[in-house]
Amino acid sequence: MIPRRTILFFAMAAALGAPLYGQTSLGELSATDASVSGAVIMTAGDTRIMSGSLVTTGQAAASLRLARGGEVRICPGASLSVTASPGGNQLMLALGTGAIETHYRLSGFADTILTPDFRILLAGPGDFHFAVASDARGDTCIRSLPANTASVIVNELLGDGVYQVSPGGQVFFHGGRVDAATVPPPDCGCPPPPPKAPAERLSESGPLKLAAPSGAAGPPQPVPADSPAEVHVTVEAPFVFRGTEPEPSVDPPPAVARLTLETLPAFSVAIPRAAPPAPAAPTEIKHPVEDKVASKAPAQKGFLGHLRSFFGAIFH
Repeated sequence: MIPRRTILFFAMAAALGAPLYGQTSLGELSATDASVSGAVIMTAGDTRIMSGSLVTTGQAAASLRLARGGEVRICPGASLSVTASPGGNQLMLALGTGAIETHYRLSGFADTILTPDFRILLAGPGDFHFAVASDARGDTCIRSLPANTASVIVNELLGDGVYQVSPGGQVFFHGGRVDAATVPPPDCGCPPPPPKAPAERLSESGPLKLAAPSGAAGPPQPVPADSPAEVHVTVEAPFVFRGTEPEPSVDPPPAVARLTLETLPAFSVAIPRAAPPAPAAPTEIKHPVEDKVASKAPAQKGFLGHLRSFFGAIFH
């Protein structure tokens, strides 16, 4: 429930900002847990809020990227009303409770941050990187953030107190009074984002990279950048599979020639042929027994020779 003090503050801020109010686009709002009261333009790519809108964040911070350049970060649990001049060059940021951070540059214009107890003037030129926080008790802190090069002037809404916060300075006001200024607590501004779960860190770091085995070649070469002349097209189409449909006809693969021994080209090798041996001269073969008998055979005998041989054989 919004306190009555905060409701009166927003009513007063709307009255002060009435001369600036107009249908001016403030910028694009990026948030995952926030509500917006006022004119909102929803487009295909972003959500643009108009001047006079009230943004209330939940457990997560929201970012308002200004159309003129820069950003206003709305911390978790904050309520911020934003009103712009007709040209959008000047802003009035009415902060009820919670914290905001400004990150933008002003040239010759001035912005105003209102809290229930203070009016903070941001007069250019300069880079304004400030954190401002306020609670229901009127405690307000202002801290200069890194890269800040400008000063802000703080005025009491119900008094005459004035305070200047220089680059690198910080201050904490108790009970809505400038004379009770002290050093602000360290949590002035948006809290740091919560640590991410291991699964979220893995999804952001990309696919795992395996270490190269020992003895492998040097580190892999980087992938060359795409040439400007190359055109990459990504097509998304549904993939449907039905088991009852016949298989699609597929052209038969080309025939492969089979080579056999008969189809190979004939080849010949000249082999020299040896001349046949000359026939040997016929030789006379004599048997040893026949030679012996022949050698003992006497010459042809007459009648007396035969008779002598007959008697010789009887008395021998």
